[in-house]
Amino acid sequence: MLLLLAAPLWAQPTLAAEVAAPDRPRIGLALGGGGARGGAHVGVLAVLEELRVPIDCIAGTSMGALVGATYAAGVPMERIERQILDADWSATIGSAGRRSKLPMQRKLAGITYSNSIELAISRQGLQGASGLVSTQNIEGFFRAVVGGARDIDDFDQLPIPFRAVATDLATSQMVVIGTGDLIRAMRASMAVPGVFAPVLEGDMVLADGGMMRNLPVDVARGLCADVVIAVSLEAPPPTLGQLQGALAITGRSFSAMVIANERAQLASLTERDVAVIVPTGDIGSTQFGRVPETLSLGEASARRVAAELSRYAVSEDEYRAWRAGIDRPEHGLVRVAEIRFQPLQHASVDFLRTRLVTQPGDEVSVAALEADMSRVYASGDFERVGYHLPPGPGGGAIVEIEAVERPGGTDFIRFDVGLAGATDGDTQFVLRADHRREWVNDLGGQWRNTVQLGTFGLLDSAFYQPLDVPQRYFVEPGASVGRSLENFYDDGDRVARYDLVEAQLRLDGGVNFGNHARATAGLRWGSTEFDEDIRSIDAVDTTRRRDANLHFTALYDTRNAAALPTRGMFAQLSYTSSGSWLGGEFDYDVIEGVASRSLPWSNGTVLLAAGAGRLVSGELPRHRDFKVGGIRSFPAFAPGELRGEGYWTASANWALRLIDLAPAFGQRVFGSLGLHAAGMTDRLDGVDEGTLFGVSLAIGARTAFGPFILAVGAADNGRAQLQFALGRPIPEGTLLDRLQ
Repeated sequence: MLLLLAAPLWAQPTLAAEVAAPDRPRIGLALGGGGARGGAHVGVLAVLEELRVPIDCIAGTSMGALVGATYAAGVPMERIERQILDADWSATIGSAGRRSKLPMQRKLAGITYSNSIELAISRQGLQGASGLVSTQNIEGFFRAVVGGARDIDDFDQLPIPFRAVATDLATSQMVVIGTGDLIRAMRASMAVPGVFAPVLEGDMVLADGGMMRNLPVDVARGLCADVVIAVSLEAPPPTLGQLQGALAITGRSFSAMVIANERAQLASLTERDVAVIVPTGDIGSTQFGRVPETLSLGEASARRVAAELSRYAVSEDEYRAWRAGIDRPEHGLVRVAEIRFQPLQHASVDFLRTRLVTQPGDEVSVAALEADMSRVYASGDFERVGYHLPPGPGGGAIVEIEAVERPGGTDFIRFDVGLAGATDGDTQFVLRADHRREWVNDLGGQWRNTVQLGTFGLLDSAFYQPLDVPQRYFVEPGASVGRSLENFYDDGDRVARYDLVEAQLRLDGGVNFGNHARATAGLRWGSTEFDEDIRSIDAVDTTRRRDANLHFTALYDTRNAAALPTRGMFAQLSYTSSGSWLGGEFDYDVIEGVASRSLPWSNGTVLLAAGAGRLVSGELPRHRDFKVGGIRSFPAFAPGELRGEGYWTASANWALRLIDLAPAFGQRVFGSLGLHAAGMTDRLDGVDEGTLFGVSLAIGARTAFGPFILAVGAADNGRAQLQFALGRPIPEGTLLDRLQ
């Protein structure tokens, strides 16, 4: 429970303030907000230590609360610098590394989504997440940096008394947090509305303190300070060209509110106080990859006012004694006596225990515990997963895990949209809604339903049923009805188009191998029918036919992202055998496999990919044709332009990072050069061109709205295409679709 202090209580002297040396003024530090720019506070603190200026209390807002709480917790400066410089901000603020912790069922369920927006279905209607960015890793980072101080629930008992400033969105009032969970206080102070979920405390909805007090000078003065050192992070004003568009105007409106209340606080400084103004140049508040640059900016700005700061320096002996009194050792290993989960409404504690590496009796680091919390978080629909370490028997600690389930129950829905087109092909689009019900039973049964409209229509329902607590073995029955537009080409000219309608019942069983691999085997039974849409050709039989087959699949996936991955591998091998059992009217066997590898290289990424498929025996029906062409398989050809009974393809793409939109969140613009080769055997149009070679140039981006690609491709047979894809990937006809 956070204790929220109103203004009249600020004036009450704290114990720490009372013990300050009587012959010097009490120094209060006010650290302002500024997102990624807040690393400059560390540079200012380094100069204060060099000048031997002791700090008696600290008030911080947003990133200022993070740095301020860490310093107040008694973390030595060298350790603070190391934590800030070594932090993987793309993982802390963004989602880097999160996909590797997803169980296979969740990884595969999201493999083709263009966005991460998911709504919970409740009696109150649809409920979205309170923030676009998960705070799981942020809270884990906070726990790591403050060490053992996180167990102190009265911030006056920290080595340096501390206050975090937040805004109550319910009452539009400033809230000063002085007791409770230090981690929650830090996160509340920097919960930018719409980006991070607010912290709920009783009737209060706590969010970024910058809306009310971005530079909490009065809070520091009321806490203990005779003298306030105020650190303000100053960004240059935008140009007229930068104030174009609704998003830019909205963002600047928020900034104007923050700047106004900060200027009012700076105006309240007296002649005794010191303002450290840190110009942060073009470093944006979300550019956490540039945090290391800000340390030197803060240091330089503090040196510019070194003479004013030196007025409050103490002797070397006095400073050494002060420093010794506040320094706290780094959090050591934790001996785990017991692991407990706080009660859960839906998820299975037995399953969550299987996600933990740490076991009772182990001695583990805080980093290892945080990795366990990340694994638990990735396994279910949780808002956050944290832990406490109350003392346990025999001198060990109890790891008490608090997994907070998302409100709204176990039903969730996602919406997705995809668009693709080529100069010689149709514009294709899909609009999709997916419903998912989690924890139908204690083993983690999951019911999924899909409605998709557009070029590729689909109705699908499936039930995923694990057979054991760790969810290694499973069965999955399902049924679907799909419709797609199938184009047929003759030597590059489109000669016909059909509607392909497929209905299917399926029963699969399989095994998951950790978070990265799965093998399945199943029986499929259904019917297929081609209906003429634009002209017809003799090669297509429009009779409804039954298809019964056995299907085997093995899959391996370590990519860091399904769309435009920058590292990792993907491989899939499938074998299908169709026969006359269950009334099947086809007789064929086909095998297909794809593999890709993404690796960083020269400020970019190299993506190597290959795929092949062939008819092993029998006669391949038209609905099973392999199709090559499209922005992923071979950009020089329209989707499905090359169609036949076997294919192989290989490509190498070098993607160079051009623009960082929001690098902490993985949103970047790439320019890429691709080399392609492919061969198609037994082409439907009878053309034999041997091996085709091609080249492509593309612009691609991972954005908040999904992946975007614009490509121009050319082949050595004279074919060329300009193609684009936005959002959910549109199928092109082979397992290469899985490479996104």
